[in-house]
Amino acid sequence: MIIRIERYKIYLVLLLIYIIFFLPNKLNMSNTILSTEPIAQKRVIVIDPGHGGIDGGTSHGGVLEKDINLAIGLELRDYIENNSNTRVIMTREEDISLDHLNKYSSSRHTRDLRARLDIINQEAVDLFISLHVDHRIGQTWQRGATVLYYPRHRQNKRIAKIMQKHLNQLEYQGIKNKNHQIKKRRDLYILKAKNTPGVLIEVGFITNQQDRYLLQQVNYRRFLVKAIYQGIEEYFSTFQFLDGE
Repeated sequence: MIIRIERYKIYLVLLLIYIIFFLPNKLNMSNTILSTEPIAQKRVIVIDPGHGGIDGGTSHGGVLEKDINLAIGLELRDYIENNSNTRVIMTREEDISLDHLNKYSSSRHTRDLRARLDIINQEAVDLFISLHVDHRIGQTWQRGATVLYYPRHRQNKRIAKIMQKHLNQLEYQGIKNKNHQIKKRRDLYILKAKNTPGVLIEVGFITNQQDRYLLQQVNYRRFLVKAIYQGIEEYFSTFQFLDGE
């Protein structure tokens, strides 16, 4: 009988120790687990400022396409990262070409494009935006931003339509973007990404005096960057799985 009482006392002491020292920690852990919200996974976007280095792209009146592409690309990167849960990968952040990153062609231009596609085709990338400036010799009246896409996947057409809509709504100091339509292009190498949806944006015409002036103005580029960002956000917020052309 005495032995049973002693055992009972021991069990009681152990139970009290557990209640005092261990149970509160268990409850706190449970509360922590229950109150923790899932962390949204970062989206990954590649921004490709076209040309660079020895390749100046198109030019007019001493203005080089490569410089405009880079300025807009860096400003777009900063705007996206400051306003959304997005990781931005730049194909270039300075005045360089990328041909040194690819050795599988005798053509410097082809090596540069393949290096850019290698970056775009990374598995984690959700979207790419390639930035360029258009030109029309003999058609200096042509102006405004145009979106080009490759019809490998219907997502490309969808993002192109969304992006063009926001660019067509762009207005700066009473100057409106032309009501352009998206253009299907099968001949542009940079658009032929294997799995990553994306578009090429011709941000304006370097041969148009008004566009050429605007694209060199920081304030105008802010409006342009915001329009592109709004297109990106609409694309992701209304995402749907699509296949084929």
